[in-house]
Amino acid sequence: MKNLKIIFALCILAVSLTSCGINMALFTNKNSNVTHVELSKKNFKVLERVTGTASATYYFNVGGMKNKDLINMATADMVAKANMTGSSKALINTTVDVHKGGICMLYNKITVTVSAQVIEFTE
Repeated sequence: MKNLKIIFALCILAVSLTSCGINMALFTNKNSNVTHVELSKKNFKVLERVTGTASATYYFNVGGMKNKDLINMATADMVAKANMTGSSKALINTTVDVHKGGICMLYNKITVTVSAQVIEFTE
């Protein structure tokens, strides 16, 4: 009986201390301005794919930032890497990936990655 209690306690301890992660992908239009693009002819070229990341760490579920703030920080990082000033470039196909991982109730880390394709209009 004593061995059964020890095995049961070890199983509960192992399950509670295992690391787990959750991934989510959000396909959203984060662009608040309206742009009309004529797609009947090829007047643009795809240049590259850019990404931006932001993360927050929580100890005992305290600390870090809200998901919306992380998405805004990752988007700002992505736009800075796109180097869009002084040209006719735009970001399309924006994807937001959220990864939540850690040890339940002790340590959690949320990482947000925002990615998009950079296009440049030729006409």
